[in-house]
Amino acid sequence: MKHAQDTILDFIFIGLGASNSLILLSLAKKGLLNEKKIAVFEPDSKKINDKTFCFWSEPEALIVEDLVPIISHVFDTIKVGLESEQKINDQPYYYIRSIDLYDFTLQKIIQEKVQIYREGVNEVKIEADFCAIQTSQTIVKGHYIFDSRPPLAFNLSEKEIYLNQSFYGVHIKCEGDSFLTNTFEMMNFNVPQHAYTQFIYVIPFSTNEALVELTRFGKEKIELLYATQVLENFIKTNYGNYKILADERGCIPMTTFVNPHNKNKRILNTGVSANLIKPSTGYGFKKMHAFANLVSNQIFTNDLDNFNQIALPSKKRFKFYDKLLLIILLHWPSKGKLIFTCLFEKQPVKTVFTFLDEKSSILQEIKIFATLPIFRFLKALYCHLKGENLTRSFGLLLIVISYSLIAVWNIQIAEYYSYLILTIGMLAVGIPHGALDHLILKNKTRSSFFFIFNYLLVVASYFILWQFYPEMSLFIFVLYSSYHFGESELIETNNKLNSVFDKFNALMIGLSILTFIIFVHSEESLSVISYFITFSESFHIKLESSIITLVIPSLSLLYLLILNFLSKKRPYSRLVFLLLIGINVPLLLAFGLYFIFQHSANSWQHLKSGLKMNSTKLYRKSLAYTGGALLIFTLIIFYANELKSHEGWIANFFIFIACISFPHFFIMHIFYKSKNETNN
Repeated sequence: MKHAQDTILDFIFIGLGASNSLILLSLAKKGLLNEKKIAVFEPDSKKINDKTFCFWSEPEALIVEDLVPIISHVFDTIKVGLESEQKINDQPYYYIRSIDLYDFTLQKIIQEKVQIYREGVNEVKIEADFCAIQTSQTIVKGHYIFDSRPPLAFNLSEKEIYLNQSFYGVHIKCEGDSFLTNTFEMMNFNVPQHAYTQFIYVIPFSTNEALVELTRFGKEKIELLYATQVLENFIKTNYGNYKILADERGCIPMTTFVNPHNKNKRILNTGVSANLIKPSTGYGFKKMHAFANLVSNQIFTNDLDNFNQIALPSKKRFKFYDKLLLIILLHWPSKGKLIFTCLFEKQPVKTVFTFLDEKSSILQEIKIFATLPIFRFLKALYCHLKGENLTRSFGLLLIVISYSLIAVWNIQIAEYYSYLILTIGMLAVGIPHGALDHLILKNKTRSSFFFIFNYLLVVASYFILWQFYPEMSLFIFVLYSSYHFGESELIETNNKLNSVFDKFNALMIGLSILTFIIFVHSEESLSVISYFITFSESFHIKLESSIITLVIPSLSLLYLLILNFLSKKRPYSRLVFLLLIGINVPLLLAFGLYFIFQHSANSWQHLKSGLKMNSTKLYRKSLAYTGGALLIFTLIIFYANELKSHEGWIANFFIFIACISFPHFFIMHIFYKSKNETNN
């Protein structure tokens, strides 16, 4: 092992692919190659044309100006599928051979006396103020490193998608004139799809020579023998006899995975590792050029404090669009043909290019999606929301929006709509999740009759307490509901309830939920509570004008936000979102949204897991007890004298919830305690 030099270089480049080549060319343009000490490690001699670099751009753009010496072909006409050609004079399509880019870069860096090592890098060692590149023969030190090596493995989570854009192309020469030299064919889907998205890509070099390439979007890479057969059949059918002059093959990742910045502040990831490939198309050359200019500008201004974090700005909505397409290509791979065909058939190519460059406006994007098969994208949206655990939140948002729109039109119909939502929710999960208490205590009671008798006795006793001591009953309801709701939230976020602090935290979480809902609907809440407890008119006025109606919900929300912030996984984001969207709906609907779609839905999942039963079996087991709960509800409602009073109806609904949930609270506490002990 020998040290190549004693001095520490300014920059070391690992790899001489497209991204690092463009960075070196940008540095050369700014005169930085002769000012800095630079070395390049690239074991490949780069003697063959192994890739094709293409991009569309305005003729006056910087990328065209910088690379005009190596742009070998320019096309002003595009053809997609069976559609007629479209002119693209304002954004021509440019073709660069990879060997020309490599030779052009080598010429520049040799001229500037950049040291080139034809060795592979075995290891990068990190020191305090420099990095050391180690090969089998050499050690070279540098202050900063450009690392173009692709990730050894994409550390994908369950939510991430990884597909391949694999391709095999042949440079052919036909016996006769077969091509228009100014027209390239971007996507010809007139090939077998075989449950993938597959198309032919044609770049003409002359009237009888062209690159004809078969590309596949899919999980499995295209096989050489298969690609050869498809290409042979396509070429003979469309162009006649031919001979192959050269070929090229490759695979580009199409993934939602975002490679993180290098952990070392002195190493900048480039190329694929810098997330410069657009997931939905595989195009990346323009981004690499923009990235190269960004890097060289920061070196020129000596702005290297966050060297490893240099990155192009990105708009999140385009990542979202890319993911929707990848979801479609993953689950319904043959539908890509329909989507890309519609995209180019119904939109001007200029609009499509602007969209793919992520420079379109939201209005343009709405118009584009309106022309695409919307049903597939809605299914993809559902898959995305489900994967991100956002299906429930999205559904709740739709409920709130639809209620608000109906209320603008007719408040009475909006009220009926909210009752319909609550009725469906209570029958679907609100009541059934509490109708499974008998399963939790099946080994702790002597008989079903004994269980039902005791359960009804507790319900009846609490109902009687409401009639004679409403203040005490309300206090008890708030107290045990707070703990019950908080306990469920902690179980949902995989927290344990071992210590006194854990139990206090459960109480505070539930209390924060209840007080937020109550005090952001203070006027309605006071009207309902007035059904139990008599307040003076002056108390109503003072409370409505008091700052306490702002302070208490603010503190409640702050408590939940602090808990959410302190956890890396942000476990209470959905809960906070639910509470916030419930601000502008009536009290009953706001409480119902939480009770049904957060608390009851979570508890149902906990019961499925703890009792080891699927939903169908749980529903069968809960059916009789759900019917009993509905009977209790009917009796309580008919017992009330104020059925004509809206507040009285709501009050009796809350009494019903309080009475049937009182024994349920104790039983679920036993269930969660046993679940907690099992996890320990």
